[in-house]
Amino acid sequence: MDLDRATSTTLATAEDLPRQLRALADKDAIRALGALYSVAVDDHDLDTVVRCFDADGTFTRAGQTYAGHEVLREFYAGMMDRYVTTLHIPNSHVIDVDTDAGTAVGLLTGQAELALGNRLLMAAYRYDDRYRRLDDGRWVFAGRELRFMYNVPFEQMPTSFTDARRIRLPGAPYAEADYPETLPTWTTYRS
Repeated sequence: MDLDRATSTTLATAEDLPRQLRALADKDAIRALGALYSVAVDDHDLDTVVRCFDADGTFTRAGQTYAGHEVLREFYAGMMDRYVTTLHIPNSHVIDVDTDAGTAVGLLTGQAELALGNRLLMAAYRYDDRYRRLDDGRWVFAGRELRFMYNVPFEQMPTSFTDARRIRLPGAPYAEADYPETLPTWTTYRS
């Protein structure tokens, strides 16, 4: 996400006003999409979760991509069966919208509490999103990639941050977190 583009504004001329107003409405609709997706996942509302995606929309997690409504329905049903109770809390959401094209990209951060069997997991995540405006004006995910800063059992929260292996799902080997250590800025900030 480009800092200058995301944080700059210009005073609209009479000619630009409708486009800027549409961009604001588009961003608000996309933010609602992100929030309602989280609620639908937590509610195990599988129909709504699938409707949040374009017909050929994708979801990528741990290097695996799931595409299209039928495949997404199967994937999310499996996740809902696996995680008994979840609470997804979207935090910041930055969106760069191309109003004329009806497309946008976004970065959404969040935190989650996940019940896996009798274990409580805590997670911090980022979604790298691509959005598309449908012909009826509704925004959907064209593509959504989930990355974790951590996903660890609650009791390991105090000790997990000193280790890059912050993906600690019960019954699985520890794995390195998706970020921030993998970001180019992590080792080049003093350059």
